Order: sequence, then C-alpha cells, then structure tokens
Amino acid sequence: MVDKTVNGKATAKQNAAESTILERMDYDNLFKLVLHRYFWEALKILLPKLYEAANRNVAPVFLEQELQKITLDLGEGTNRADLLIRIKLKNSGEELILCHCEIQGDGGGDLAIRMYRYKEMIHLRYGEEPIGVAVITAPRPRGEKTSYSWERFGVRVAYDYLNVPVIELDDTVLLAEDSRIGLIFYAAKCMWQSGNDEGKKFQYLRKITGLWSKRGWDRDDKRIILLVVNYLINLKDRDYAKQYVKHVESLRMNEEDREMYVSVFERVYKEEGRKKEREEIAENMLNEGLSVDEVSKYTRMPREGVEALRNL
Repeated sequence: MVDKTVNGKATAKQNAAESTILERMDYDNLFKLVLHRYFWEALKILLPKLYEAANRNVAPVFLEQELQKITLDLGEGTNRADLLIRIKLKNSGEELILCHCEIQGDGGGDLAIRMYRYKEMIHLRYGEEPIGVAVITAPRPRGEKTSYSWERFGVRVAYDYLNVPVIELDDTVLLAEDSRIGLIFYAAKCMWQSGNDEGKKFQYLRKITGLWSKRGWDRDDKRIILLVVNYLINLKDRDYAKQYVKHVESLRMNEEDREMYVSVFERVYKEEGRKKEREEIAENMLNEGLSVDEVSKYTRMPREGVEALRNL
C-alpha cells in the first residue's frame, strides 16, 4: 500500500492498491486501508492534541515494511492492523506513532506485552520512543491489563500506552458529517453494544444506512465504508438479512447508491457464509490431527485464525 496521503486525498497508486484489498475482502487489511486513507480523521478522534500539533500539509509516512520486520522478529503474525507512522509537527519536529487496532475480540494473546515488545523493537531500530495507541474494537478478556509493568529485586519497568475502546468514544464526535472513519468506529461500537444479538444488529445497520445515505462522500469512500461497516455488523440471520435488503430498497436514496449498498451487503453476507464453511472444514482437519500450518495452507485461512479455532 502506498504510504502517502495528504488531507485524506488518495493517489492513483493508492486507489489501485485499495482495489486489490477490496477484491480480496481481507478484513485485517481493510482496517489498515481505512487507517491509511483517513489517517488525519482517525488522529483527530484518537489523539486530538497531537492532531492539532501536526503539520497536516505534509503527508504522513507509513512504515509498514519496517513494522512487519519487527513483528516477524518477535514471532508475531502479520495479519494484524498494526501501523507505524511518522508525522511532521508544526514546530518542525517529528513523531513516531505506533497504532495497533485490535479487532480479534479476546484473541491475540496479552495485548500489553505485545505493545511493550513493539515499542522496544521500534526504539532499537530508530532510537525513538513511539506514541503507542491501541484501538480496541471488540471486548477483550476480562481483567486484561491496559499497561505493562515488570519488577524484580527493586528494578522496575513500566509502559503506559493510550488504550482506546471504541465503545467509550463520544457518538457526537463519531457521527460528525466530515468524519468518514468516525462512522466506521461508530459501527464497531454498535457491534460491541449488540452483543451479537441479530435484532440489535439489524436496528444498528438501519440507523447507519440512513446516516451513510445522507453523506456527500464520493463513490470510492462510500464503497469502502460500506464494506467495513457490513463486515463489522454482519447479519448472520437469513430473515433479518432479507428484511434489511428490503429496507435499503425502500429508502429514498439515488439509484446508484442503492444498487451499490445492496450489492456490497449481499457480497459480504455471502462471504461470511463461505468463511463459516472454511472454519468448519478447518475444525474438522484439526480434529483429524493436521497441524496448524497444514490447515492454514489447505484452507487458505490465516494462521492466527486456525490457532484461534484450535484453542476453542
């Protein structure tokens, strides 16, 4: 993915890279895509003071490849929405931002330890301390620490990073008309609040559809936001899915938007069905004694996803 956008405007090269991700329907990379495309909007929500201090006329530099090396050095998987970004400040200084978006619920192991390890490796490579931000889009294990500490024989190490559960974000901020990523964070918040109740998910989707249809965003933005929203709030109940399509078809929106919405929803809905089938096949293969690597290879599921099934 290209590493430069200014004020949310994507280049032709970035649009081409985004199209590839959209076609693959890669959920982790969809989150990376929106954090790239709407970086300044995300920073305004997550770190408003840093947003005000940033020189937003200079494009942020995304150090994806460097961060990937770090996660591989730590034996971590690469299918996480992790970003390392360098930004310019108005006073001519610079900052490194480590942004981790936790989208796996209670998976992925101890988050505080991972954040500390990433921070230490970044410091070793760059000689700088990154500003750590963990965006939590789903419930984490009860009692999980939100900072890292270690102490032995009077020696103590402590690391506090910014922990941002989307469920605690202000709706007024998220639903501002100029915030495209705000609507995505709002959808994650709704999914969290629904507790996987299909009726609540249906009502949340109806509300978000109404908000989306009134926004004056361009077609590419609308399509990307639709994909992520419908991945976050994926209706699994067939009856609710049918009701939802009828609801969209009845709304007062232009025909082009309506066709895009129905097309995206049906595509995501079918993809979720295929994902469930792959998971069932993977579970059977694990029960037959195949290794995680073998199951990942034959089902084309991410290794982390297979490991999560094994640990159920």
